[in-house]
Amino acid sequence: MLGWQARPGPPPFRADEHAVELILFDAEPLRTHASEGESDNEPLHVDSAFLLSGVVTSTVLTISNPDPGLEVRAPSLPVTVSPTARFQSVDLVIIVRDCKAATRWRLGDRPFTITWRDGYGEGHRDRAGDFDRSMATTLIGYIDAVCGNALNR
Repeated sequence: MLGWQARPGPPPFRADEHAVELILFDAEPLRTHASEGESDNEPLHVDSAFLLSGVVTSTVLTISNPDPGLEVRAPSLPVTVSPTARFQSVDLVIIVRDCKAATRWRLGDRPFTITWRDGYGEGHRDRAGDFDRSMATTLIGYIDAVCGNALNR
């Protein structure tokens, strides 16, 4: 008996159902206070958002910097993103803690690490922090100002 079987097609496309992203949009202009020839730089405030590009409701628990050079704070955490509320704004506060370490940061880097728990209770950790060229310029300018223009970019 001869049989014919259709050739199998490509597997169906499956997006990462757990994908959560951090996007940096805009930063408050750096305020510098002159005091007897020295500058006192305040933290950089960054308008950001979490975007759920997957399909599973997830709660972002922390944002950190893998390098000790920059500290990032997100007072509004935890934040939940879901298929019905994919976009959640978050204000970040960025502080330079170690100029030597901070000046190693490069434009192509995703500067932060986020941790989140998905709707199934599983934990995730990923590099994060997508931004455009103007945001990169702001981040570099902030590090330059705090560290006394120590960057050689």
